[in-house]
Amino acid sequence: MEQSNILWVDFLANATRLLDANKMKELIEHAQNCKITHLVVDAKIPYGFTTYPSQFAYHVSEMKDEQYRRWEGRDFLQEMIEHAKGSGLKVIANVDVFSEGNGIDKEGMVYSRPEWRVTHYDETFFNMPTAMENHNDPTIFVNPIHPEVEAYELTIIQEIINHYEIDGVVLDRCRYPNIYGDFSRLSKEKFEAYIEQKIENWPTDIMTVEQKKPVFGKLFPKWAEFRANNIKNFVKKARNVVKTKNTDLIFTVYVGSWYPLYYNEGVNWGSKTYQPSFEWVSDTYCTVAYAEEFDFIMTGCYYPEVTIEEAKNNQRPANWYSVEGAIEMSKEVINGQIPVIASLYLKDYQDNVEQFLKAVKLCKEQTNGVMLFDTIYLEDYQWWGEFERFIK
Repeated sequence: MEQSNILWVDFLANATRLLDANKMKELIEHAQNCKITHLVVDAKIPYGFTTYPSQFAYHVSEMKDEQYRRWEGRDFLQEMIEHAKGSGLKVIANVDVFSEGNGIDKEGMVYSRPEWRVTHYDETFFNMPTAMENHNDPTIFVNPIHPEVEAYELTIIQEIINHYEIDGVVLDRCRYPNIYGDFSRLSKEKFEAYIEQKIENWPTDIMTVEQKKPVFGKLFPKWAEFRANNIKNFVKKARNVVKTKNTDLIFTVYVGSWYPLYYNEGVNWGSKTYQPSFEWVSDTYCTVAYAEEFDFIMTGCYYPEVTIEEAKNNQRPANWYSVEGAIEMSKEVINGQIPVIASLYLKDYQDNVEQFLKAVKLCKEQTNGVMLFDTIYLEDYQWWGEFERFIK
């Protein structure tokens, strides 16, 4: 795979500015000047609304936040595709998969289909952040193994590839919300079928919570495997939807690079050739790895520290709490089976463009390119010019 420079265009962050078609045109020109190869454009956002008029989902203009009402009657995805035509940029539609609601504004598909919602170990944990996410994230997740959920999410992917001239699809939030979900009766029954035995003490044989922290029970390693297997099964079906339409369509995914903590998300994004040795891992954990289903993987190396040395100097708990260490972790886990594209959260480098460019350089030297999240920071920090000069 040639070096890729991927720019993410998050709808929620950029929607107000990109109401103006001239700003869309300007964005494409900036991207071309900065040698961007792929644009990731939101098709379905974290609260489950679509940026295009869907036959099945609510449109972003139906959100309670008034700034998005101005998108009524408009199709963000199609407009971005139109502006990118002839630019040489590939457009990848982003689908936030299992996130279907906003808990603050109490809106989204999960409020129409409450039976889809994740059942938490204890409902006080419903909005506990995953290892690296914002503490105030209002996103509500649905249960990945609910048959109606699976059918719905696959239908959305099908709808996008049927109606839009895109170059590929990226899955985001294709995971569980955190370690505390899902503990529904459905998940219990499916897990018992998976391990071929009845659970004596539910849910304490899986885990208990002491001082607001999970303590793994005897069945936790198989539970972690079960959850990862559920996500892998969905990914295989999603891949089939995409590749059946056109084998040339890109099928990719975004994940966090913090693999040793990814039992929280219930995903094994590594290669099936890689068997980790953490305390929470089963002997057969490698069998539920899904890397080989994707054309490439974007791993979020979301740290202000670029080098391992910087992480050590700042007393970070492990080497992989740095861009360099996260890249090493990503490459170890993927084991050379598919291309890895290291991804950066630009807000980590606010007021420090040199550190940002140092991170970009490292990503491009050590992986198959770089993904930048998100466009809004290049705008707000006025970094387009410096990034363009650097990349040339």
